[in-house]
Amino acid sequence: MNKIKIDLNFIKTAIKDFKVGALTPSSKYVVKKILKEIKPEYKYIVEYGPGDGIITKEILKILPQDGRLIAIELNLNFINELKKIKDKRLKIIHGDAVKISKNIDKLGLPRIDAIISGIPCSILKLKDKKELIKNTYDILTKSGLFIIYQNIPLIFSELNKVFKKSISWHFEPRNFVPYFIMVAEK
Repeated sequence: MNKIKIDLNFIKTAIKDFKVGALTPSSKYVVKKILKEIKPEYKYIVEYGPGDGIITKEILKILPQDGRLIAIELNLNFINELKKIKDKRLKIIHGDAVKISKNIDKLGLPRIDAIISGIPCSILKLKDKKELIKNTYDILTKSGLFIIYQNIPLIFSELNKVFKKSISWHFEPRNFVPYFIMVAEK
């Protein structure tokens, strides 16, 4: 019963805010594929557009006790959901990830091992997509990962221009709506 309420709240939020990238929270299959990419030695992670925290909670389960996770979310309803997660390793920032990515090095992390993004890149202006990708690349540690999950893989060509070392993608049909999960390594 409680799960249905959470899903309905997510749907209501998504309908009210066109910048929300999904109508429902990510499925356990999407979460599992994303977590599989996070290496055990990754201690410092940033999440762009965590929504209501479905993936955030799972990252915290595998994050070392001395690790840190910064979640950057624009939607206030989702900020309120994220605040319910009681974990000292989590820092929640209300704001636009594109703008914050310009100064992401000022967030207090010694390095950034991975950045996970659920931002709906299909609604971003091309200039903003390019800026987000470049800023993300610049701040990632060597061999760091940029993991993006999207309904439409339009950002793939822009990723290719910046992340030249290694880009892979997976299709996860067991989500409403199915996701493409792209993994770019610095």
